[in-house]
Amino acid sequence: MDILTAEINKHFQNEFSFLKIIDIVYNKNTKTCIINFLYPQSISNISPEQKKKILKFLTEKLKLNSKIIVKFKKSYLDKELILKKIYDILKNFYASLASLISPKDIEIKITENLVYVKLCISDSYLSGFNKDEIIQNLNQELLKLFYADFKFEFIQGKELDETAIMLEKHKELTKKLNDIKITPRYKVTDMINIIGGEIEPQPEFLAQITENKEAVILSGKIENFVKKTYTRTVKNKKVEKTYFTFLLNEGTKKINCIYFCPKSNLKKMEKFADGNEVIILANIKKEVRHFTAYIKKIGFCKIPENKICNNPQEINEFTTIKPIKLTSEIQDSLFKVKDKLYNENINKNTFVVFDVETTGIDSETCELIEIGAVKIVNGIYTEKFQTLIKPKEKISTFITDITSITNEMVENAPLAENAVKDFYLFSKDAILAGYNVNFDMKFIEKVANEIGLKFENEVQDVLIYARQNIYASNYKLKTIVKMLGIKLVDAHRAYNDAFATAEVLLKLSQI
Repeated sequence: MDILTAEINKHFQNEFSFLKIIDIVYNKNTKTCIINFLYPQSISNISPEQKKKILKFLTEKLKLNSKIIVKFKKSYLDKELILKKIYDILKNFYASLASLISPKDIEIKITENLVYVKLCISDSYLSGFNKDEIIQNLNQELLKLFYADFKFEFIQGKELDETAIMLEKHKELTKKLNDIKITPRYKVTDMINIIGGEIEPQPEFLAQITENKEAVILSGKIENFVKKTYTRTVKNKKVEKTYFTFLLNEGTKKINCIYFCPKSNLKKMEKFADGNEVIILANIKKEVRHFTAYIKKIGFCKIPENKICNNPQEINEFTTIKPIKLTSEIQDSLFKVKDKLYNENINKNTFVVFDVETTGIDSETCELIEIGAVKIVNGIYTEKFQTLIKPKEKISTFITDITSITNEMVENAPLAENAVKDFYLFSKDAILAGYNVNFDMKFIEKVANEIGLKFENEVQDVLIYARQNIYASNYKLKTIVKMLGIKLVDAHRAYNDAFATAEVLLKLSQI
C-alpha cells in the first residue's frame, strides 16, 4: 500500500501527499477492488474532479481485470472518539487487561496531527503483557481510522483488589441470572426448515406471551392463511410488495402472524396452507388489543398431541435419585478440608462440581450413561449425587473399555430425563463447575431442553483455572491431579472424576 501511495505522489507531483491508503478489499464474486483512502481533517473534502483523476490513474496503473472503486474518509481527531476506539481495541485484544481499567484511566492530548496517549495501568497487571506488542496493536488499529501520529506512555495506575473485582462480577452475574425468567417449553419433531434457516425445535407456550419479545419460537396450526399485496415508493417509483397473514392456533391460544415476503421466497411461502403444523421464529409486538408475531423464520413440524411442559419452578422434590449427605467424619477422613483457607469465590458460594460419562463425544447423537457430582458449600463438602443412566442405544465395547460401564449395569438404571430432573434440583442456586465443563454441559442441556428445563446456573471451568495457575506439559485431569498430589481412583467414572475436579478447584483456590 505504501508503494501505491508513492506512485500516486510521484505521478501527481505530491498533489495528494496527504492521502493514506488504509486498506484494499477485493471481492471475487463481484470482481470489484475497493481502495479506501484516509485524509486529515485539515484538508477540505476531496472534489469529484480529484476523485476522477485518482481513479483514472489507478485503473491505468494497476490494469486489473475488475472494477476499481475509490473511497475517501476524513479523519476527525476527536478526543472522545479516539478514547472509545482505544478502549475497544484493548477489549478486543486484551480483554483481561481491559476488565481492570476504565476509560477514565486513558488520558489523551491532541496537538495538530500528534496524539499523546497515557495509559494508567498498574505494573502488577502489566507484568504478564508485552508493552511493545500492546503499542504496536494500538497503532495498527488506530491508523486505520485516524490521520495522525500516536505516542503512547504507560504510567503507574492504582492497585486494584482482584478478589473484590471477581466478587463484584459474580454478584452482577448472579443478579442477571436471577432476573431471567425460566420459560416452559415443549418439543416438536419432523422439522422441515423452509424460510430463514434452522429453528430450535423447542417452542414456548403462547400463554407465556405477555409482553413484547424478540426471537420467540412458537408452533401451532395455520388458520386463515392469506396472501396480500401493498405498494410503496422506491426511488420515485411505485413497487408492489407481498406479505402473508395467518392465525397461529396452538390449541388454547391464537396469535396473529405476518410475514413480509421478498420475491425470492414467494414460492416457498405458497407451500403453506390452512391446517399445516408449523414452527416459527418471530418478534412479538403488542398492537392496540392483541399481540402480533412478525415472522423471521418458518418451517413445517409435527406437534405432539399431549404437549408436556415441565416447569422448573414446579420441581421441588427428588423423584429418582436422592443425594447422599456427607458427614463430618467423612469430611475429615476422606476429603481433608479441615482448617483450609479459600478465596472469596469458594468461601461465599455453593458449588456443584460434576462430571458425566457418555456413549460418545457428539452430544447430538450420543447419550448420557452416568452423572456424578459433589456439592461444596462455603468450602465444605456437604452432599454427593451419583447415578447410572440407561441409554436408548446399547453401550459399545469401546465405551465399556474406557468407563467400565456395561449394558448389564445400566439395565435397571433411571432414564436420562429423570436423572437430569433430579440433578437440576440438586444443583439449584449453585455454581456448576467441571473439568472442560462445556462438554458435560452440552449433554446435560440436551436432555434438559427435551423435557422443558433450562439450567441458568453460573458455570465455571476448572480446566481454565488450571491453565491460569499451573504450567504443565498437558492439562488432562490425570496430569493435573498428579501434579497437585491428589488421588484419582478409577478415572472415567463420573463421581470419581467429579470429586477429583472438586479437589483441584479447592487446591487452586487455597490462600
